[in-house]
Amino acid sequence: MQRRNFIKLSGAGVTALSFKPSWEFMDSKTTIYSFPQMIGEVTQTSAILQTRLTATNKMPENGFDTAEALLAFDIAGVEGTAKFEIADNPKFKNSEVSPWLQATPDRDFIIKYRINGLKADTQYYVRVHYGPTTSRTKKGPVSEFSSLQSLDSEKPTSFVVTSCLNLGKFFLGGGLQRAGSKSRAAEGEDRKLGYPALEVMKNLKPAFWVQTGDTVYYDYPNKGIAKTLPELRSKWHRQMGMPRMEHFLRQVPVYLMKDDHEYRYNDSDNVENGIEPSPQTARATFLEQAPIADPADENPVTFRTRQVNKHLQIWMPEGRDYRDANDKPDGPHKSIWGKEQLEWIKQSLLASEATFKLFIVASPLVGPDDASKHDNHVSYGGFQNERDAFFYWLKKNNLDKNFYIITGDRHWQYHTIHPAGFEEFGTGSINGQNSRPGRKPGDPNSTDPLGLIKQPYIQEEPTGGFIFVKVAPPENGKMAQITFETIDEEGNTLNLEVKEAK
Repeated sequence: MQRRNFIKLSGAGVTALSFKPSWEFMDSKTTIYSFPQMIGEVTQTSAILQTRLTATNKMPENGFDTAEALLAFDIAGVEGTAKFEIADNPKFKNSEVSPWLQATPDRDFIIKYRINGLKADTQYYVRVHYGPTTSRTKKGPVSEFSSLQSLDSEKPTSFVVTSCLNLGKFFLGGGLQRAGSKSRAAEGEDRKLGYPALEVMKNLKPAFWVQTGDTVYYDYPNKGIAKTLPELRSKWHRQMGMPRMEHFLRQVPVYLMKDDHEYRYNDSDNVENGIEPSPQTARATFLEQAPIADPADENPVTFRTRQVNKHLQIWMPEGRDYRDANDKPDGPHKSIWGKEQLEWIKQSLLASEATFKLFIVASPLVGPDDASKHDNHVSYGGFQNERDAFFYWLKKNNLDKNFYIITGDRHWQYHTIHPAGFEEFGTGSINGQNSRPGRKPGDPNSTDPLGLIKQPYIQEEPTGGFIFVKVAPPENGKMAQITFETIDEEGNTLNLEVKEAK
C-alpha cells in the first residue's frame, strides 16, 4: 500500500468475535479500555474513526430492572493517549499510523481521526494503540470496513436503515396498547446483549448502516430526563456500550443522523424556551458523540450525500438544526431544512448522475402520521407547505423517477405512495418495546383522513425491525434494480418491494 499523508483527526477501530471485550491496559496504577470503537462517514477516499478511553468495558450482566438503576449507571472516561494503525491487509504490513492523540475530559475522553487518501472499494483494517502515556501502550482489536465503490462501479451493494433505539423501553418494557405482544421487557440473553435486530443486521453483511435518528432518548425514562451535559453523555455511553451494539460498530460503518430525542426532547425545535438542553448544547453533544464531522472542521454541518456507486446515491438531510418553530403558521416561509440546506439539496439532486436517488429522512414526507403531530412534513399546521413545494420541484425537474424515500421516527413499518407518486418506506423502531400500531389512509385520526395515500404495506403486529436495501446492476435483459426489504427484529421478511430503473 502506498504511503499517504493523513489530516488531523481522532478515532478508533475494532473487531472481536467475543461479546466480552478484553482489550485493556492494566498495571498497578491504571486500567484503560478502548470502548466502544466505531467507523463513520465512509466515502471512496476517507472515513472517520472514533473511540473513547474508559475505566470499564462492560455493562451489567442482567441489564437494569428500574429506571433509577438504568440512569445511575455510567461508563467513566479515562485520560490517556492513542494512535491509529491502518492497513489494507489483516497483518498490517506497510501500515500507516496517525499522530498520538489525547483523550481529555473536555471531549468526554473521545478521540476522533479522519483518514484521507483511501482507495475506493478496498477492505481496510484498523487497530488502536493506547495507554496512559506513549511509552506504556497496548494494541486494541482489529476493526474492518470497506471504502465505498468507485462512482462508475456497477457491483451489487446493500445496507441497513434503522430508527428509534429506546434502551429504556428495552429494559423496562413498552406500553401494552402501543407495542402489543412485544411490550414486555427484554429477557434472557437479549437482556444481556442488547437489541436482537443488530444480530440479524450483522449477519446480512451490509456495506454500511444508516441510523436515521433517535439513537438515544434524552427524555426517557421520564423519571430521569437528561438535561445536563454529563447526563446527555451518559445516555450515549450506555447505548453504545451494549455488547451487540459495540460488536456491530466494529464491523459495520455507520452514518448517524439526528432527530428530536437525541437533540433535545420529543418534537423539539430551536426555540430558546429555557428547557434544557439548549439547542447549542444539543448540537455540540451530537457532534462530540457521533463520528460524523472532521475534527479539523471549525464549522461542520450534519447534512450530506454519498454516492455509493454508479447506481446509488443517498441523501441524509438535517431535520432539527435549521427548523423554524413548530407552532409558526405553515406557509411558504416555514421550513424544517432552512434556506441554505434546501438549496444544497436541490443542487446536489440536479448534479447527481446515479440511477437511484434515495432520500433518507428522520421524519416522514408521505406518512400518514397521527393527526395530533405538528413537527414534521406531513403534520397539519406543521411543514406541509415545504414538502408540497419540494415534491412539485422534483416533478418539474424530472427527478421523480427512481427517487425513493426512507423515513425513521414513526414506530411502525410501512410502505406508502403519495398521490403525486412519491414512495416512502418506514423503518419502524429497532426494538419491539418501542413499536406501536400505525396509521392507515382514511383513518380520521391520521394526516390522511380522506384516504388519498396508497398503502401497499403496513405491519399488523407491532414489532421491532429495520429496512434492508439492495441495489443490483443491469443483467439478463433487466435494468438496474433497487430492493426494499422490511425485516423484523427476529429476521423475518415482512414485505419485499423490487423496483426496476425507469
